[in-house]
Amino acid sequence: MATPRRLRAQTLLPRAAASPGPVSTQDDLAETQELAAAGRGGMLRLQREAREVDPVRAAQKRLRAAERQNKRRLKRETRRFTASSRRRRRHTLIVLGTVAGLVLFVLVGTLTPVMAVREVRVEGATSVNAEEIEKALAEFSGVPLALVDENDVLRSLEAFPLIQRLAVERVPPSTLVVRIQERIPVIALEAGDSVKLYDAAGVLVGDVAERPEGVPLGGEGMRTTSSKGFLAASQVVRDMPGSLRAQLVSVSATSGQDVTFTLANGVEVFWGNPEETKRKSLVLETMLASLEGREVSHIDVSSTESPIFK
Repeated sequence: MATPRRLRAQTLLPRAAASPGPVSTQDDLAETQELAAAGRGGMLRLQREAREVDPVRAAQKRLRAAERQNKRRLKRETRRFTASSRRRRRHTLIVLGTVAGLVLFVLVGTLTPVMAVREVRVEGATSVNAEEIEKALAEFSGVPLALVDENDVLRSLEAFPLIQRLAVERVPPSTLVVRIQERIPVIALEAGDSVKLYDAAGVLVGDVAERPEGVPLGGEGMRTTSSKGFLAASQVVRDMPGSLRAQLVSVSATSGQDVTFTLANGVEVFWGNPEETKRKSLVLETMLASLEGREVSHIDVSSTESPIFK
């Protein structure tokens, strides 16, 4: 039984001899340094994590970030406000400069002779003598252009009944332009040995020996300028085209509904009321052109839809 025990001991000896030997000192030192470094890194990491999770530090960090953001926003707002202020100041200066220029212009035009009237020009005068009108307006010589009133000019020309209306234009530095529109005679009425000419408003615009062409002689129902017949007939003649007006010889109207003309060729034209004058004029001119060469004594254009001739 002793033999097996020795064999067992022999088998265990080689296993004991095969165990590793002692580690060298340099290896121990390197391993120690590595462990120390790892320990320091871990401590730093732990400290950093501790700082990150510290609520006070986190709040302080957020506060500093908010302060920086507020400073940036304040700078942007300050720049924007400054730019807006500069724009407003520039606009204000422009407006003030414009107002000052206008005030200066008005002062120069009203308080100094620089822009006073030195020339009067009359336009639109045909029947009225333009030189006589200029003489009547001589009172405005030396008056500042800006102070010349149109009503004052009109009062200065009241002695000229042929002037129906006028317009005043001020041309710097010293020219006053007066544009006049003369009254147009539309009806002639016999008055003894002369013929009086009236416009559509019944204003006497002339007294001549013979009726001028294009001004029909008023007949029955038109002895006064305030009668309905005169007012209706004068309105029709005023609104007629010149080519048709030149053919009129006489006109009669006892009311505002029976205006009747006699043409130079002897044709009698029943016009009716003064409405649709342009339309009736066109119909009459068309009929006269189409009936040329035919014996026609009467044309009725009172109804433009169904004119009649015979």
